[in-house]
Amino acid sequence: MSEYKFKIFVGWDSREDIAYQVCKQSLLTSCKHPEQLEIIPLKLKELQKKDHYTRQVDPLASTEFTFSRFLIPHLCDYEGWALFIDCDFLYMDDVRKLFQEREDRYAVMCAQHDYTPKEGTKMDGKEQHIYPRKNWSSMVLWNCGHPSNKACNKELVNNPDISGAYMHRFSWLADNEIGSLSHEWNWLVGWYKEPVDGKPRALHYTEGGPWFKETQRCEYAVDWMLMEQRYKKLKEREEKHREAGIFENLSPHTEELLKDVLEWSVDPQGNFYKKDIEYIKQKMEKGMGKVAAIDSVGGISYKKMGHSYDGLLASFIQGSGGQISNFEREEKSDNELVIRGLGGGSRKALKLCNETGRTFYYIDTGYFGNWKNKYIHRVTKNHVQYQGPILFRDNDRAKRFGWKFKKFQPGKSILVCPPSEKVMNYFGLNLDEWMSETIATIKKRSDRPIIIRQKPTRTDRVSTNTIQQALSENIHCLVTYNSIAAVEAMMEGKPAIAVGPNAASAICETSLENIENPRVPYREEMDAFMHHLAYCQFTVDEMKNGFAWRTIHESDGISRWNPTAE
Repeated sequence: MSEYKFKIFVGWDSREDIAYQVCKQSLLTSCKHPEQLEIIPLKLKELQKKDHYTRQVDPLASTEFTFSRFLIPHLCDYEGWALFIDCDFLYMDDVRKLFQEREDRYAVMCAQHDYTPKEGTKMDGKEQHIYPRKNWSSMVLWNCGHPSNKACNKELVNNPDISGAYMHRFSWLADNEIGSLSHEWNWLVGWYKEPVDGKPRALHYTEGGPWFKETQRCEYAVDWMLMEQRYKKLKEREEKHREAGIFENLSPHTEELLKDVLEWSVDPQGNFYKKDIEYIKQKMEKGMGKVAAIDSVGGISYKKMGHSYDGLLASFIQGSGGQISNFEREEKSDNELVIRGLGGGSRKALKLCNETGRTFYYIDTGYFGNWKNKYIHRVTKNHVQYQGPILFRDNDRAKRFGWKFKKFQPGKSILVCPPSEKVMNYFGLNLDEWMSETIATIKKRSDRPIIIRQKPTRTDRVSTNTIQQALSENIHCLVTYNSIAAVEAMMEGKPAIAVGPNAASAICETSLENIENPRVPYREEMDAFMHHLAYCQFTVDEMKNGFAWRTIHESDGISRWNPTAE
């Protein structure tokens, strides 16, 4: 998985594929950032092929996912959070809000209905079974890493002696391990009523939906049918795009140009589409911006991975309408430069830009949100980290990248996080000398214990030796020069002192003289900073489709955050 996702497992039944498709469409439509959703249908045959599901067909099971839903901790390797929903759901609100309700103390969280359906049949003529905790398991927010869910393993789910009643009542858990979610996220159609019971955020057609003839006129049928129409229209459009060869994640100019090339390829004389090779060349030159990427060979080892050019640079260039190049070609040009990292050709290009005032765009690791995969990348104009004011931004991206305020807590030790030698060389400093001087200055002003954290490998930084673990060791404050560890420290509720050019300098302490009482940003200030910083980092897709390029250049028109404004 190339980026962090909200995992959503949807029960899939061969009799109700359209229900699944419309459910999926509603999840994507109601989500402000649908690219963050990983929607996985629980298809029984696929689970059987992979030996996850070996249980014989249960004659009492009303759906093909009656038991397979309980495989989710196993399918997630007992890590992280995941959501399960029946396929007969229709989302009216952003499902990511539901994930915000998760609490680590619970093994599962669900809407705890007091629901007793009528005797008889449901859906496609299947028998309606009545049991305690009915419909609790139709939507479950799973804490897959909770110790008690180790018992909900593949062996338990496939054990023929374990009944459906046992599983659907979460009988392997203690009652206090089952958390409660609002019934508005599991609004039982025909049972709950507006406005007495609130307002639905996710409809659940538990007794049959409009895709069945018998329940075509059920309550909220119109909502479902409108979403069905949307799904079918989008599906038709996607099929047309595939036929025309239009790819995803292209900037509007690139998509238009690609369409022109395809038309020229089948009509090279321009007899019908009126587009010859000269027309294509002129359009390419007209749309090409005065920006060029500098080959990072010698710094980023993309050639060892079998690539012809640095993929990240190529993605940003695609979205900016520029061209890929190298330092030798661009040294004397007037193009703005796109540079990644501090090694190889990038070092020479940065030196040139700093000496001549030439505009450049610097790409490196994102400020926050790269939990296990390095999928977020900062892009900064004329600096290696953002150095401007805090701009007023929405909170959507900060939430998407995992920002959640933590109250600042006192501690005992001082954690020193030196940047890499490569970074210090860029700023004309010697790492060993900086370390010696910094430690000496700290000792003059404080008697606190000093912990030095040398920068670990990428693998260690996200697994066994994380900055979060280091900051949890009774830390008073973190000291660094240019490292993004300053941002990470404040995210963990620890003051930071950044004595060099640092994005965190806008809200953190910048002098070792105040090491005993470093600046602590208040909550509104911290929120505003993180909301802004989230608009200074981007995914690869956002680089390709031009969002990153547009966002960087729209900054001049965004007002500064004003703490005194209403």
